[in-house]
Amino acid sequence: MRARVSSLTPDECKAIWHGHGHLLRRRCRMILRDDALGDDALQETFVKLLRYGGEYRNAASPLRFLYRVADRCCFELLERRSSRREDAPPDDWHGFAAPGVDPALRGAVLGFLHALSPEERQLAVLVFVDGLSQGEAAEEIGVSRVTVNKRVQALRERAERALRTPRREDG
Repeated sequence: MRARVSSLTPDECKAIWHGHGHLLRRRCRMILRDDALGDDALQETFVKLLRYGGEYRNAASPLRFLYRVADRCCFELLERRSSRREDAPPDDWHGFAAPGVDPALRGAVLGFLHALSPEERQLAVLVFVDGLSQGEAAEEIGVSRVTVNKRVQALRERAERALRTPRREDG
């Protein structure tokens, strides 16, 4: 017998939309670096919550739960996209970085997010968007702090190389 996956009611989703919709929208748009794709990911986030989001009710950190669902939707869209976007995020998104996150590094990491493995994407968002410490990120994804340290260092080096490499102008 198959266990039934718990869902959220439309009223619960409406309450989430009113309480956290703006945060989820901003996050999706920033991760995907595209307003329309971000809105698509946001819509998919709420579809998933309606169908499978019952765990939200008992989540230790409800907003963290919502971010994980939104992140997965963004990552799925990244994988389905056929074209790659290498341009920098709009300047007005720099103000949304968590304290202690270098906006230039965050922009560079978001620029190659599509080329990362799902695990690397999750780590990149936790560290370079959310500003989690390496210990917090390790706890969130269930690996050792040493592993996170190595992976973050590799991401940081790749971002710094991307920042040093002049972009080619098309035309």
